[in-house]
Amino acid sequence: MKIELSGNIQQDVDRVVRTSLSQSLVLNVLTAAEQIRRRHEELNVALEDIAQMVARTAVQCGCAVEFGDRRASLAEEHRLSVS
Repeated sequence: MKIELSGNIQQDVDRVVRTSLSQSLVLNVLTAAEQIRRRHEELNVALEDIAQMVARTAVQCGCAVEFGDRRASLAEEHRLSVS
């Protein structure tokens, strides 16, 4: 079953993927999805649904993806936000 995400989340996914392309050729899907989920927490969208859209969008744009350990991704995100 395909989940339809809000237009705001779809725009955020596009922005994150395009920003990633300008910075690196590899996108960590779980880290990106978690950042997007937090920005749209009020919509209560599952991380897995956002991650699926991030991965699909990244591949369509020619960006390589990695699916790291979620706990490691969250720790890395926290480390970056504290620095």
